[in-house]
Amino acid sequence: MQNPPVPEPSSPYPAGGYDAYPSAPAAGAPAQPYAPSAPAAGAPPQSYAPSAPAAGAPAQPYAPAAYGQPTPPPYASAQSQGAGFFKALFDFSFSNFITLSFAKFVYIAFIALSVLFWLFIVISGFSQDVTVGFIALLFGWIPAFIYIILIRLSLEVSVALIRTAQNTSELVSQGK
Repeated sequence: MQNPPVPEPSSPYPAGGYDAYPSAPAAGAPAQPYAPSAPAAGAPPQSYAPSAPAAGAPAQPYAPAAYGQPTPPPYASAQSQGAGFFKALFDFSFSNFITLSFAKFVYIAFIALSVLFWLFIVISGFSQDVTVGFIALLFGWIPAFIYIILIRLSLEVSVALIRTAQNTSELVSQGK
């Protein structure tokens, strides 16, 4: 005896399968604008797409909203770059700052002096005794290293204060 044919199970979904995103257009189909509610009878459908510019009007490039935030001024202002080193050095009104252009040189000079100080301590230690020389060689770099750190921190504070003064004077001159 032969079994009767088994019917295919029925599915509540369409023949194409389950549509996880029913509002998404099919591949290749034009996208539809989002509409929160159905338009009233007889009213044209409302589109949320941006409108095209009027005929003859220039196209406006996209510009992000500023959210009320001003753009920060550059760190090195034209005021400190415009004056030469000697002009800024002899500026008795202190309107030009030389620290920004001079800080790199000062830092390198202090590093060189710290290394020379350490070498002087090591050579002096070996001239007295070998044990003192080895102790100076092993531990003499610590005061020089601390000195370099303190000089770096001092220069960073000076540069930060000058940049704050420059930015504040630019804001005052802009009337903000």
